[in-house]
Amino acid sequence: MFTYINNLKEKVERQVGSDFLQRVIRYQGAQGLVNMVNISLTAIKKEHPANVNYLPPCLFVEVTNRCNLSCPTCQLGTSEAYNGYNKSDLTLEQFKKVIDQVPSLIYVTLQGVGEPLLNKDIMKMIKYCSDKGISTYINTNGTILTETKARELIDAGLQNLSISINSFDEKIFAETRSGASITKVIENVRKFIQIKSELNKKRPIASFRAILMKETEPTMEDLILKSDELGIDVLYIQLFMSIIADKNLIESSLNKDEINTFAEKLKRWRKQVKKLQIVTESFGDSSNNLGQCKLPWFSPNITAEGYVTPCCTISNPSLLNMGNVFEAPFEKIWNSEKFVDFRAGFYKKQPKACIGCQSYKRN
Repeated sequence: MFTYINNLKEKVERQVGSDFLQRVIRYQGAQGLVNMVNISLTAIKKEHPANVNYLPPCLFVEVTNRCNLSCPTCQLGTSEAYNGYNKSDLTLEQFKKVIDQVPSLIYVTLQGVGEPLLNKDIMKMIKYCSDKGISTYINTNGTILTETKARELIDAGLQNLSISINSFDEKIFAETRSGASITKVIENVRKFIQIKSELNKKRPIASFRAILMKETEPTMEDLILKSDELGIDVLYIQLFMSIIADKNLIESSLNKDEINTFAEKLKRWRKQVKKLQIVTESFGDSSNNLGQCKLPWFSPNITAEGYVTPCCTISNPSLLNMGNVFEAPFEKIWNSEKFVDFRAGFYKKQPKACIGCQSYKRN
């Protein structure tokens, strides 16, 4: 229990900020504190109730399902049609309607299957959250992270900027990032870090997100050391998930022994970096390792078309969705019969939509 609470504290402070309770009091008042107490009492339980007496503190909001790349490790890059989606951007008014329906929020990830910087209103969305005391996170492929956008992200109050970089090797990067250039992306990232330094800003923290797979594993040490040299704050390393990738990459997952071997090497590499924090997800020693997946209780997903899904991995509404926030109030969907049934059976048997997900595991 102590380890869990410590891991949770580290994760919250890194992603949300150490002042989140002060912000809850300032922006949400007594009702916000009551909601946070109920969230905390549920979070420390080994198994969570199907019907919850609070609104979620975190939310994934897909601001667009369009992308300027078509990567084989992403749903949008699969060889088969990605069913269930119309290409669309969330409008600013739709975004406000979503956020206003969940007054308990302290953290929002403006992210889905698309490239968030393609949404023309992304800066206004971040600012809308900032003005409500809500921390924000986006994950970008970095190809259109211009100097102008960098300054706008900082000015809007973004808390966490994550860039998808699987390798510093040009060939491996191009193969896993749909032909994008690592040289150009690093140039954009270096400029962002420079601007943040010139403005004397601590936030947003700059992080890389890398996928651990057979293709990228050989260059992971190089990625770690160069990320540290560049001035990156956090490197997230997540396991490759074949369920959302092109079928040609079906053999790209590392087996259990290979993952354990990598985790051992990672212990040595951690000692070599000066500033970089390395966070693994769903394997090894990790600040993000909180045991069984908890997203359906604390951080659901809303697609660009308004569909509510239990988590960001189940992002295709044709596979599973609990309702649409533009057709029914979020609070009603949150404890709807369909959502409650999903949570009730979650610990008994792995849901069909979760098969293949690395985050699903028994406590």
